[in-house]
Amino acid sequence: MFCCKSTKNNSSNPSQIENEPKILFLNYSIKKTSTGKREITFINKKIATGKVKQNPFETIENGIPNDLVFTELNKKQKIINQLLIKNPLVKKVEYVDESKRFKTKIIDFDEMQFSIRLQLKNETKYITISNFAENEPLIKTQIW
Repeated sequence: MFCCKSTKNNSSNPSQIENEPKILFLNYSIKKTSTGKREITFINKKIATGKVKQNPFETIENGIPNDLVFTELNKKQKIINQLLIKNPLVKKVEYVDESKRFKTKIIDFDEMQFSIRLQLKNETKYITISNFAENEPLIKTQIW
């Protein structure tokens, strides 16, 4: 009779799981209303184990009108971090024209989906997205 013993430890240390780096993926939809304002709708979120290799965001100082400000808040609504999201309704497209020259075209959309990917901090409880240069959040998302 053969007997097998597993050497794998099946019990996980809860504090070790909490300390593993996590990536937060948030998906939103943004659209222009008939009055010219913008509405943002939360689509979904996903939290995965891992580290973000590079930060795709810019600092707030580089903002221009129609950009968005992404804010991480703790449970007491205190700001942990703020980053800039370039206007998701405007896309810059490069192409080659008939004479084989590179051209740039700016396309302005009325509706678009966009994603946010960031390194999740343990103290992050809420995410808000606001218009640049305005303090009023367009949307607030609870993380935990």
